[in-house]
Amino acid sequence: MALVLLSGPAAAAPAAVTTAPAAVATAPLTGAERSALGGALGLGDAVFSLDDAALTARALSYARTEGGQRVRPSRIDSRWTIEPPTRDLAAELAAARAAGRLAPWLASFAPTAPAYRALSEARERYAMTAAVGGWPSVPNGPSLRVGDRGDVVSALRSRLAAEGYGAASSDPMLFGTELEDALREFQARHALGVDGVLGPATRGALNVSAAERLAQIDANLERWRWMPRSPPGDRLEVDTGAQEATLYKADSPALRMRVIVGSPKHPTPMFASSVDAVILNPPWNVPASIAANELLPAEARRPGLLASMGIRWVDGHLQQRPGPKNSLGVIKFDVTSRFGVYLHDTPGKGLFVQPVRAFSHGCMRLEQPRDLALALLAPQAWAPASLDEAIAAGVTRRINLQRRVPLYVVHWTVRAEADGRLSFRPDIYGWDRKLAAALPKVTIAQGQGVDRATRQARRHV
Repeated sequence: MALVLLSGPAAAAPAAVTTAPAAVATAPLTGAERSALGGALGLGDAVFSLDDAALTARALSYARTEGGQRVRPSRIDSRWTIEPPTRDLAAELAAARAAGRLAPWLASFAPTAPAYRALSEARERYAMTAAVGGWPSVPNGPSLRVGDRGDVVSALRSRLAAEGYGAASSDPMLFGTELEDALREFQARHALGVDGVLGPATRGALNVSAAERLAQIDANLERWRWMPRSPPGDRLEVDTGAQEATLYKADSPALRMRVIVGSPKHPTPMFASSVDAVILNPPWNVPASIAANELLPAEARRPGLLASMGIRWVDGHLQQRPGPKNSLGVIKFDVTSRFGVYLHDTPGKGLFVQPVRAFSHGCMRLEQPRDLALALLAPQAWAPASLDEAIAAGVTRRINLQRRVPLYVVHWTVRAEADGRLSFRPDIYGWDRKLAAALPKVTIAQGQGVDRATRQARRHV
């Protein structure tokens, strides 16, 4: 994945949300209003050199950007259904002025989530780095590891240091263990195989420019602006970019696990919903598309295959009987969604070790489904032993949640870690590129910076 800053109009202007400046009150701005605008927009004393029309235009531009009003996500991609309500910002600005609440109105737009603020702060560093020409590239050549030496080792050391991966040494030409440690950390933060070796995939990620990373950050900031400003304190979030799920209790992470999400051919959509029920020992009703395109052709090549998998015809469709070999595992979490996707267990545990886990047909496979089930059912007095006994019985059982848990399926490919540095994930769905094409001055080139693990996920059926 790579991103390039461009000049010129947005590629998807029809998706933009427009605001008519004529609706703004025409009364001259007062000194207090100018001060409020200057503080919110970071203009300082320059606010007094701008005329009313220019300052009002800047205020509306700020509100459109921070309020997530520049584009409508669902118009860009029908699978992007997390979006803020459309707002008449010009009318809101006029009302705020009339009520003497211009400063609070302006302060209400930017997301308050710590993750958004941290990413915004990190953006400034990347913007400054890009403005001075970015960081040095690492020349092409053979793979390098501990013990190697030369100019490329020195270039690697400089490149890592430019992004905060320190590897000081009295011999900058030598690939020592301190450089290996820094490279391993870089690999871990870029969803690469962590081996401490400068191979082709790692070299490609290192050579994604600062301007490209800046544009990727901007795409993620835009998605943050679509999120609710005050999400429920108790909620479940699935991040398809990092392929992780987090259960929050009172706004604090209570349970975190790896997730397998939809493959690039079958992306897991972005949506908000709720987890409605826990189903133990679920049967799998095979979707018609999977039956027609995969299972029936496989059965034709290998008669008896479906029977060996416990799959048979039931009421005109294929169904796999419950059990530990069932594609849904032994626990399914029902979700209200027009996309027909849900969360579930899986017998294929080995895929969770992959750095990029995009292998499903759109549903979300959980690394720790039992732990999530216990957390969701705890208010209904389900003890671990009771859950295990119910699963061991082998009988399909639906347990409706007395209190449905809000669910947000989001897509972050950049996030700020506790130390302030960023972790990047591959743009497996091409969604950063697609979003950037709808935003002004940003586009994303396809395929650059994509490592072997991502290509494996794209090939997986």
